Amino acid sequence: MSTNPLFFFDTADVEYIRQTWSKIKHCVNPKSVAGITTNPNAFHKIGATSIQQWKEKTLELCELVSEIRGDEFGVVYVQQPNSKMKSDDVLLWGAEVASWGDGQTRIGLKIPPFKNVLEIASQLSAVSLLEVNVTGVSDCSTALRAFSYGVDYVSIIPGRMEEEGIDAKAQVAFASQRSAGSSKIITGSMRTIEGLKWVCEYGTVPTIGSRVWDKIFEESSPEEFVTFWDNIEDSEDAFSPIVNETMISLSESFFAQMDKLGRPVYEEFINC
Repeated sequence: MSTNPLFFFDTADVEYIRQTWSKIKHCVNPKSVAGITTNPNAFHKIGATSIQQWKEKTLELCELVSEIRGDEFGVVYVQQPNSKMKSDDVLLWGAEVASWGDGQTRIGLKIPPFKNVLEIASQLSAVSLLEVNVTGVSDCSTALRAFSYGVDYVSIIPGRMEEEGIDAKAQVAFASQRSAGSSKIITGSMRTIEGLKWVCEYGTVPTIGSRVWDKIFEESSPEEFVTFWDNIEDSEDAFSPIVNETMISLSESFFAQMDKLGRPVYEEFINC
């Protein structure tokens, strides 16, 4: 990875990340580790179901990113615990999580692609000094609207999309043709090595969880992993691919799952 393409570890399991890093660090530049991305599901999997537990685990994750990268340019993303939070509550939540870091690795906030939250993205960046990642996107139109608010990342979920028979490649390829800017596409919910490979070839920043890391170690190798960015695809589709109800339903089900798993933390936050 001589040109330092980026990827995120997609799990809140500190020990799993340590073990994975020990297996790949001989061939992966530490600066290629953009950071770690979490959500209510990731915290639920490790038994973190309260604000204090999310805070403690986020600090551990920040310390780990600082250790791996050896600088202050990594980021750990925390998702708001309920997608339907009012704008004022999102700002309060942003102020809360902004203090969870280790003073070196930055904190980022994952938000839904809803208008009321997009409209305060700049305030989250300016007031709480948070990076902003719009998550749960399953179509190019929503991605392009999110980019117009100047967020740091937009997360498209091709792994989940492909499971529903959605042509994720077409959606990612078209969104990638936006006018150049500082915003980047994150591709998450990876399910296969082949899926990881093509999102790298499209120049996105993948989030890689245990499911795919295990496949890399069992079916491929860390050395092959670093070649996935070698051949960048350049799509030139003139018109948008079709966006349909299946994509909308997929995003809705994504947030329904996250809201259910984030409910204990959300209720604790609202009642504080």
